[in-house]
Amino acid sequence: MLHSNPFPEVPQLVDFNGFAWHCALKRGPYEVLTLSKIEGNAQPLPDTYMPPSYALEFLLRGTITGRVNNRLVELQPNDAFFCVADHIHQDVIVSPDAEYYVMGFTTQIAEELNIHISQSQLAQILMHPSWHISETLVPIILQHITLLRMMIEENQHATAVLNVVRSLILCLAQEAALQPQQTYTLTRAEQICGHYLSLVETHCREHHRVEWYASQMHLSAKYLSNVLKQTLNTSPNAYIQQALIRQAKSLLSSTSLSIQQIADRLGFQNQSHFGTLFKRTTRLNPSTFRSTITC
Repeated sequence: MLHSNPFPEVPQLVDFNGFAWHCALKRGPYEVLTLSKIEGNAQPLPDTYMPPSYALEFLLRGTITGRVNNRLVELQPNDAFFCVADHIHQDVIVSPDAEYYVMGFTTQIAEELNIHISQSQLAQILMHPSWHISETLVPIILQHITLLRMMIEENQHATAVLNVVRSLILCLAQEAALQPQQTYTLTRAEQICGHYLSLVETHCREHHRVEWYASQMHLSAKYLSNVLKQTLNTSPNAYIQQALIRQAKSLLSSTSLSIQQIADRLGFQNQSHFGTLFKRTTRLNPSTFRSTITC
């Protein structure tokens, strides 16, 4: 439920090289949405300031290149990029003249935004996370960012802030949905992978078994596994676990829910099962992870 009171003042982060500015929407001690302008090859913010779920990036000047899940990504001016926290980034090079904006948010904020993007649109975005923004949309995006910064720094109510975030994401999503028809056509394997990833993003709390997703796609679990392995170098089960851990990190770092409540919300049979998976994936138990984020 959204809070009706203004958010407390957020200290400005002035000690990070390359950050022109950074602000955050907070719920109690937790940051649930961050907005930053970055210039050049800045050092990343510490984990305590980064929502661990999703990020939207918009490159205004310069270039950014690298590999995301073994796929080459090359960002040029006016390119947008959708980032999931557990994506593997390698060989990232940011040009010294780069100027870009990053909006990060937790799964809770994603749910509260209640934005309806079709499975096919989400699949396109997940398989090809970067896209070019038309010249006519660039000033609109910058206006949204300027307004968001002002509203966050002036501690305006969450409802108003999230309405602007929703508008910005819908603008970007519409552009992303138009890109595939203009620039590329997904292969059959990419269509299968994209459909699977979008189903997991939507249903991972209720369904932990690969067989359920395969049945929804009218495929065998073995065939689905082979396609993901060949296309994304991962397994269906691994992606389900990644999505669950991503949401667990978000709940641990942006809510005061107990470990048992989080395990229940994510559909685990018991707290022990949840704790075992979390520690195996992150090398920390849930309580220790929470203490490192909130300290």
